[in-house]
Amino acid sequence: MYETQTTVRGTIITDPVTRRVGDDEVFSFRVASNTRYQDRTTGEWKTGGTLYFSANCWGKLVPRTSGRLFKGDAVIVQGRLLTNEYEKEGRVMRDLEMRVGAIGPDMARMDVTAKKVRHESNGPDAGDGGVRGADGLRAVDGPDAEAMAVGSVPAGGHPLAAGLDSPGLRGLDDVDPELEDEDSELEQFAGASTA
Repeated sequence: MYETQTTVRGTIITDPVTRRVGDDEVFSFRVASNTRYQDRTTGEWKTGGTLYFSANCWGKLVPRTSGRLFKGDAVIVQGRLLTNEYEKEGRVMRDLEMRVGAIGPDMARMDVTAKKVRHESNGPDAGDGGVRGADGLRAVDGPDAEAMAVGSVPAGGHPLAAGLDSPGLRGLDDVDPELEDEDSELEQFAGASTA
């Protein structure tokens, strides 16, 4: 089958929701991605058009993303883009959807803590194929045993990073000012679109 895979850097602009569809679960949220360019005549950075779409995570991505991605998180999503058509009040409407195949934090725009998930066996009745540790992360067995559990770092810092003095982790005050402006523009739009 010929399918076009697309990768998009963006920001989650709605509160993600996990819902049941038949026998399956889907983790859904909206993403906004805008372009930044430098005006050659003035040298000023400007924001171009914005791409908005719904992102839907199915299967193994649901338990791995649910509760770990939040509104305002910078993400990189990869998957298939589809256009959904529906009728509303007599008019044909279109919505852009991405069926997500892979997702992760955009580490150029946010600080994250990554923890390798270790398999812990509670015997044959492990139930969901893994055990949740004290940190709430699921341990996985089988071919996914080397997966990484990733979550965003709250503004006050992450409990797992407390006392961590690593030059590889930037402080939240080291954010590129141009990216801060981009995020505030997205927050303003998200607030206006939900009103």
